[in-house]
Amino acid sequence: MRAVTLAELEAATGRDRWSLSHDFRMFYGTSPYRYLTMRRLEMARRLLLAGSTLASAAMAVGFADQSHMTRHFLKTHGITPGRWLRYAGGASTR
Repeated sequence: MRAVTLAELEAATGRDRWSLSHDFRMFYGTSPYRYLTMRRLEMARRLLLAGSTLASAAMAVGFADQSHMTRHFLKTHGITPGRWLRYAGGASTR
């Protein structure tokens, strides 16, 4: 998965990043950064349920490391990914 940067969007559309971010927020109700984080967490949850380790899932979806993913996961879902996985029926967090 390759993230598209605001600079690339600016070049493709001829609009500045502030206008692009404003329009994105109007259409999706959140910032581009938060939207990307939520998509990464969504994919991480899928990988964890499929048996991936926490560290592997974090790296696969673009987080810097496991603790980076855990911080975002906890902030978003109010629970750590390891605990979520146990509740969701996953085997272990290895």
